Amino acid sequence: MANTGLLILTNPAKVAKLLPIVKEHVLKTLYIQYFPERNVLLPGNCSLQAQLWRGPQYSQTMARIYSLASVFPSRLDVRVLLSSMKNPSVSIINTKKPVEIVIFDRTYSKNEANTFIQDCLSNTSMGCSFVTFDGDKEQQRNGSKEDRQHELDQIYGNVVLGGTFDRLHNGHKIFLGEAVLRCSKKLTVGITDENMISGKILWELIEPCSKRISVVKDFLEDVDPTLKYDVVPINDIYGPTKDDPTFEMIVVSEETKRGGDKVNELRQQKGLSKLDVHVVELVKDQLCQEHEEAKISSSNHRMRLLGTRLRRPNLSDKDLKPYIIGLTGGIASGKSSVGDKLQKLGAGLVNCDRIAHDLYEPGKQCYNLIVEHYGSGILKPDGYIDRKALGSLVFNDRAQLDKLNNLVWPAIFEEAQKQIREYHKKGFDVIVLEAAVLIQAHWQHVCHEIWTCIIPQDEAVKRVIERNALTEEEARLRIKSQPTNTEQINEAHVVISTLWSHEFTQQQIQKAWDSVREDLSCSTKGNQA
Repeated sequence: MANTGLLILTNPAKVAKLLPIVKEHVLKTLYIQYFPERNVLLPGNCSLQAQLWRGPQYSQTMARIYSLASVFPSRLDVRVLLSSMKNPSVSIINTKKPVEIVIFDRTYSKNEANTFIQDCLSNTSMGCSFVTFDGDKEQQRNGSKEDRQHELDQIYGNVVLGGTFDRLHNGHKIFLGEAVLRCSKKLTVGITDENMISGKILWELIEPCSKRISVVKDFLEDVDPTLKYDVVPINDIYGPTKDDPTFEMIVVSEETKRGGDKVNELRQQKGLSKLDVHVVELVKDQLCQEHEEAKISSSNHRMRLLGTRLRRPNLSDKDLKPYIIGLTGGIASGKSSVGDKLQKLGAGLVNCDRIAHDLYEPGKQCYNLIVEHYGSGILKPDGYIDRKALGSLVFNDRAQLDKLNNLVWPAIFEEAQKQIREYHKKGFDVIVLEAAVLIQAHWQHVCHEIWTCIIPQDEAVKRVIERNALTEEEARLRIKSQPTNTEQINEAHVVISTLWSHEFTQQQIQKAWDSVREDLSCSTKGNQA
């Protein structure tokens, strides 16, 4: 199977039938070169008679291709090449990645196909192969009403648009492609910086701004290398649109049309010319599940990351039996319910919070150390430690919290290790080490992988107030004393969120659990071989 393929498309009506076939030949990147109004492709004769610059005419075709690609749950990175759609005098097909296989949507002889590959492709791998597909005799579309209307659209020298562009998906590609098709010189793209993303769903999983900039620029330079691109971070909704007099048009989505209007209001206040506004329709997500948005969106993508491996665990320096999952997360993030569900799936469960409660009992090592350090003022009349009083003391004083941790963490870890050994003797091959302090206490080294539970801070505050009968200020102090969701995710192999239904939480857990079981099964088979 090839990593990179090129589909030569003369009839857009064939895309729905071609994509499932393409998936059998191409693993990673699929370029699509559409030859407008050329139902018969003549391989080896790439030169086209110069025609009018008319990219906007084909924006609907481009959008349909990406929409159809989104229906198939595949990791294929589909990229519709736009240079020749905008200007048919462009005859050579340029791609950043070398093409390993060419797929034609019509039947050609071996000689015709090889001649086309040799004459028309600028970047191919050694031994580039081809596949031809004739299929049904679909009629060539002359263009929908929308396509014909776009013939009247204007081309602009300098175009601008903005967005978050997290994990570039087909909705983004339509949005960017609409701008590329209407631009003849320079396209400016503003990428929202970290300070503008905190209100988004699962914003902690959004990639760094620098990476998003790099991915967007790479995509744009690939689909149309004839334009100049300025991809920049922005820290407000206006970005460079508030100052740049050279901009002529702004591209917005249906959701952000009001933002385009506000840009023009500000520009008029500054004496700058108004920008023409092009609105891109939202694309329906045919694969959306419960709790997800109806449109193709980065939020949906991030939700689908829950329960999946964000990165592979490093298993080279540890025995796989017992396999230890470190389960952590902030206060009220739902990690205990996740731990209970994992126990029902067959894992041994070592709950460090329960261990701590036991070690706080009168006569236990931690009890004696705590009373010796903090005095009898933190005891109830029955002699037990008043955990709420102790919490009020340490969560208002970082030095006191650090002292408490240094007193109890070693004892908790020692008991946890003991319980892990006991579970292993009983035949458990997967053991969950549930610990809110896993990251702070640096216990990651005993784990094969880390699962982190996250919820938004406001939801955490609400849960802590209800569960622990604390004030909002007390709840926020406790949350502030812990690592942030972002810091937890930086250490995680798997992220789980209990923000939604129990059923959705269970789906995440099952997905992650199945990955662990599959790895252990493969490892066992490998050892047997």
